[in-house]
Amino acid sequence: MKLSHKLALTAVLGGSALISLFLFKTFSQDYFTDRNKLGLNFKAIETAQNQLDNQILNNAFFLYTNQDAINDRINNVHKELDILLHNPHIIQEHPKTYAALQKYDALFNQKVNAIYDFQTTNIVIKNTTAALLASQQHLFEHDETTPQGQEVLYEINRLSGSVLLAKNALDSELIASLHPKISALEHYRFLNPKNEELTQRMISHFKVIEQYFPQFVKATEQIKDPALSDTLSEAETAFYRESDSGLRFVSYFSYLLVTLFIISIGIIAIFLVQSEREARIDPLTRLRNRKAYEEDLKQKGQKAALILININKFKHYNDFYGVKEGDRLLIETAHHIQSIPFAGYNPNYYRLGADDFGILFELFDYNDLYAISKTFLETFSERPILIDNEPRTPSISISASKFSPLLETADMALKNKTHTNPTIYHQGLNLHQIIADNVTKARELKDALTENRVVPYFQPIIDLSTRSVTKHEVLARIIMKDAQARSIYPYLHIAKESNLYPQLTRAIATQSFAIIAEHEGDFSINVSIDDIGNKETVALLERLLEQYESIGKRIIFELLESEAIEEYNEIVEFIAKMRRYGCRIAIDDFGSGYSNFARILNLAIDIIKIDGSLIRNLDTDDKAITIVQTIVNFTKNSSIKTVAEFVHNEAIADIVEKLEIDSAQGFYFYEPAKHPVAIGKV
Repeated sequence: MKLSHKLALTAVLGGSALISLFLFKTFSQDYFTDRNKLGLNFKAIETAQNQLDNQILNNAFFLYTNQDAINDRINNVHKELDILLHNPHIIQEHPKTYAALQKYDALFNQKVNAIYDFQTTNIVIKNTTAALLASQQHLFEHDETTPQGQEVLYEINRLSGSVLLAKNALDSELIASLHPKISALEHYRFLNPKNEELTQRMISHFKVIEQYFPQFVKATEQIKDPALSDTLSEAETAFYRESDSGLRFVSYFSYLLVTLFIISIGIIAIFLVQSEREARIDPLTRLRNRKAYEEDLKQKGQKAALILININKFKHYNDFYGVKEGDRLLIETAHHIQSIPFAGYNPNYYRLGADDFGILFELFDYNDLYAISKTFLETFSERPILIDNEPRTPSISISASKFSPLLETADMALKNKTHTNPTIYHQGLNLHQIIADNVTKARELKDALTENRVVPYFQPIIDLSTRSVTKHEVLARIIMKDAQARSIYPYLHIAKESNLYPQLTRAIATQSFAIIAEHEGDFSINVSIDDIGNKETVALLERLLEQYESIGKRIIFELLESEAIEEYNEIVEFIAKMRRYGCRIAIDDFGSGYSNFARILNLAIDIIKIDGSLIRNLDTDDKAITIVQTIVNFTKNSSIKTVAEFVHNEAIADIVEKLEIDSAQGFYFYEPAKHPVAIGKV
């Protein structure tokens, strides 16, 4: 719409507004309606806060609870609070109320952080306490004949009781006082080996409680802080006081509007003019947008150069912290980019994509482009971005170009898989070859599928108690025309982009079932959410399970942990279908993200495959051992079998065996092969 049309529309709206002014008194009752609605919002916040506290109490006492319910309650409080914090009437007419609400918001965010600490430690405390009681029960099932041994059993019983008493009373001092007694237990050895094993396990549980209980108590005390409720009451009281004082001005306000009407028309006209400028501004970061970039590029002409900045893995940040926090990072990154002294001439700053920023400037010597880009990258990393006083400086990748079209060439350089940081586009870079390579891979995959050169390979899975083969995992391989077998992994994204993925899955499934039917033992097959969401693929799996009678009892379907959590309902439906044929379900890559134990229990999983990123570092990373031990404790208490992936040397094999993981696979034992090995082979 042209500016002249907007000005004409403004005049029409101004006339309508003048008529509305005379009706103001008639509709002043809306003021009271809004006042009552806002008053109800305060009660809604109080109710949501009480529901949150009740859910926290529920999670503290019950062993297996839905942790997502707490997040839902937190979101309810934020939702109700945001209604007030973003209400123009509150912001403009109730400064004391707004200040109190901001204080409440800050205190509630502190409580949320405490809740996250509570959730983490609460899971550890509850699971460890449950395991402690289970071990104690088994301990008393075995006779101990010596008087000293019986006394030690009673001491363990007293320690367990003290732990439960301290947990219920949140008594850190009581837990600390148990340390000498727990240490004393380490020096006693039972004659009964089973009792000795159980005692050592209980000592480990006692130590876990000693380690995490102070954090648990601290988080609980922070959650119980009454300052939050007091601040909400303070905000509500301030609201009603300010509302009462504001009522006196309601009658006079209508007359004041008449006086200000002419001024407001002028302001509206100015605003419309400014809206033309706003069309070139990104509303979130307040940087110039793509439209402004195109206009500025024409003005700079041949002298123009572009630095393109991308926030690495911004989607992961968005998924972890939420969209709101992701927006805050984008805003702070925009400020950070503008604050850095820039060596180029006459720079303009832009937001060019969801997580892409650009600096358009004039460059007279192409040879200076790398130095300018490198200096900017180093300065960006040296100066931290703080959000809520927490450093959150993102990792960035930078490319730069002086070749037209600037944005396209800079983007091609940025996407180059072999690029350095920063990457400077030059004509010898030949990034068009990347596109050609993708086309070549798509053709290779399509030809291989047509010529039946995509085949299953089988990697044995070892039972660690006997060091013998008990299962196999089915892995896809593409046989090149020179008969060389390659992993399918580099082709997976090509398969999905070129719509070949369903055909790939069906080819592997059909061949695998035929081979499995001729061999003994169990076989695990990987399925993704793309497979589960494809009706034809699921129908094929059901036909194969019916075709090969009783084979379902030997089939294990592996699901990615992240997909099992994010696409929960689809996964549940798929599991129900497969279990009708006797199939078992495994969670693959468990521990690679933020594991949701409650969801896993609800899915009734049979096997958990611990992510290779944890297993491969067990011989050098104590933190990885702690995480894996926690997973193993959880699975044993839940009667779930475990498999360690990527066991690549003897040291790792010995560690996973000591951690009491049930099975393992990796190149240390066997590489994937065209044919399964004999079951029971050592």
